Amino acid sequence: MWAGVCVAVNIGLLYFAQLLFGFYLKAPMGPEFVASNPELMDTIAQLTGMGFEQLSITFTLTALITCLVILVACKLFFLARYISPMGILGRAITFILPFSAVVAMLIPDSVPVGGWGVAFTLSVFPTLVMFNICFTIADELFPEVDDVIAFFQKKDDSGKKFNARR
Repeated sequence: MWAGVCVAVNIGLLYFAQLLFGFYLKAPMGPEFVASNPELMDTIAQLTGMGFEQLSITFTLTALITCLVILVACKLFFLARYISPMGILGRAITFILPFSAVVAMLIPDSVPVGGWGVAFTLSVFPTLVMFNICFTIADELFPEVDDVIAFFQKKDDSGKKFNARR
């Protein structure tokens, strides 16, 4: 459900950015900007042609899966213990930009993003929204390595390990 909210808000932000960019292009500096940045204008035209709905779904799902996989690995290998005391704001300040970089690198080739910088810029908001919910999911639902090992160790009726008795 939270991913759907993220997609909807991201679509709204992209349309709002398109509106503001349209106002900028009608300003006196607009034609000068178009003439000096033809590659960026081509990228914006490709992204607009793709549709902000598809773009938002792709970025949100990529951010969700990437954050969840990395945070489950952090939980398994005891790193979540050090991330958890930071609080929501501390985690956001520390981890959003590196996670956004990973999301930008993992964007599928079907999305015409026009380079890593554009992909990074477009991935920051979905990563920001999805990071804390993924951290909560990973922290509450997945065990650490020692819990997994303890689950698979054989125990007798008293609860002690077999190799502990002599």
